[in-house]
Amino acid sequence: MKKRTFAIIAAMLLAVSAMAQAFGDSTSLNTQQWNHALAIVAQLNALNDGYGQATADFESRNPGGYSLDDLNNVYKGKRNWDDNYAQYKKRENEKGTVADVKKLAGGLAANVEAELKRYMESTAEPQPQAQPEPAPVDTLATVDMPDLAQEEQQPSVDSQAWHLIIDLVLAIIALAALYIAWKAQSTARRLRDNYIEDIEAVNNNMKQLAEEMSQHINTLSSKVAEQRRNTMHDFTTERRDTKPAREHKEPKPEPKPVRRGPAKTLYLSKPDDNECFMRATESFELGNSIYVLTTHDGVRGEFCVIENSDVHRFALMMPSENLTRACSGNAIQMSAGKTRIVTDREGEAHFENGKWHVIVKAIIHYE
Repeated sequence: MKKRTFAIIAAMLLAVSAMAQAFGDSTSLNTQQWNHALAIVAQLNALNDGYGQATADFESRNPGGYSLDDLNNVYKGKRNWDDNYAQYKKRENEKGTVADVKKLAGGLAANVEAELKRYMESTAEPQPQAQPEPAPVDTLATVDMPDLAQEEQQPSVDSQAWHLIIDLVLAIIALAALYIAWKAQSTARRLRDNYIEDIEAVNNNMKQLAEEMSQHINTLSSKVAEQRRNTMHDFTTERRDTKPAREHKEPKPEPKPVRRGPAKTLYLSKPDDNECFMRATESFELGNSIYVLTTHDGVRGEFCVIENSDVHRFALMMPSENLTRACSGNAIQMSAGKTRIVTDREGEAHFENGKWHVIVKAIIHYE
């Protein structure tokens, strides 16, 4: 029983020692290992540059590990070799870790690490096997030879059990990492979907608000135009009814307005700041005429934008000067991308002091 316990303890110590010496970035290299690591880096660089010979040839000629000088005897004078040899030769007989060698190798770090690990495993000294302590022999007691042989044939602890345990732990860690990554991705996807839904809701609300504002503006514009028309009508009626007192001795019914003469067409330019058309002609003038006015008495008339593509293109270039003083509508100050002007309702103008004055603005929209 004591022999078996001792063997188990010895096997556990050997496993712990092997795990402590595991190959990794923090593994320290002695001078011999460091010099061979430099030779590995130089050999891989030679292969990468296209002039290197097979690594197996150097290993067969140098069983204990080839050196920089062994490589220099073959590669001397080759492209980039002399500079690489001088660089690595300066660092011979130093000490460092596997991480230092990988940093020196750069893009070849993975290959250098594999070659160095293979070299260290091939040159590692075998671990001494623990010898079981001989059991004390009682000379007075009788020895049961079959039982003793069976005791010596008890199997030792398999070192592969530790590797299985380590692999199991690593597998659990990998599964946990995969679960965490999947969970994070699901959370990010859910947050992204919620964000997109919120943005779409805001866009829909803004669109609905814009439509409501547009309808409200159109309603207000119609009410203002109607109020202005009524006010002008009352003003005109009041002026028509105002006569000297002697003419009102006997009240007479107001005669119905009678249009005088045939309809007359005039072509008007843009209005000025006082909403008076700056120019009125009987013929169309391209580049000057924007509106057409029809009058029957030469005093009052109705006007609209001339239906002409050249006129529309000219007027839309500067809508604030050409259109907004004589027309109203939804956002008519912004004409970018528009090519046509449609008159929804004609405007009214009054001839006064030699100019046609805007009384009621026309209502237009763009297409």
